[in-house]
Amino acid sequence: MAAGTRALLLVVAAASCCSLLVAANPPAATVADVCKRTAFPVLCTATAGKQAERYHNVVDPLTVLEMQVDAFAKRTEAARAHVAEAAQTASPAARAKLDLCNSLYLDVLDNLGACRRAIGFKDAVTIRATMSMAAQDMQNCDEQFRQIGENNPMKRFDESLVEMSENCRSLSNMI
Repeated sequence: MAAGTRALLLVVAAASCCSLLVAANPPAATVADVCKRTAFPVLCTATAGKQAERYHNVVDPLTVLEMQVDAFAKRTEAARAHVAEAAQTASPAARAKLDLCNSLYLDVLDNLGACRRAIGFKDAVTIRATMSMAAQDMQNCDEQFRQIGENNPMKRFDESLVEMSENCRSLSNMI
């Protein structure tokens, strides 16, 4: 009987320890969990989630911010490629504006480099500043086309890039 009681106590003690370990180690966050606190959660999840495997599935606001910056850079490169396509059929005035937009996209890539360095230092103020400058570049591209009264062939890219910059600012507030 004493051996049976001792075995029962061991089982109860083991179960108690396991339940404490589970409570001490809550389930890991997902990209969607972190992104739901951003300005554009669906966009954040769609763009950052594609990067998760590169980060060994580590998910926290800082890592999701890095994922988002990587996605932002890819989207900016895609915008630059679209500039070249759009310029082929654009009016001379629009072609000049597209050249300016291309320069602005290069500025965005420079800002993303500064943002990456700031992430390394967990410098949320610099991250927000670089993202504000990136958003301003997109808005400047849009403004160029408003001035000449033509539709901006980059509008779709500019809108998504501004939204991505907002998500990066939201994520920087979480670090």
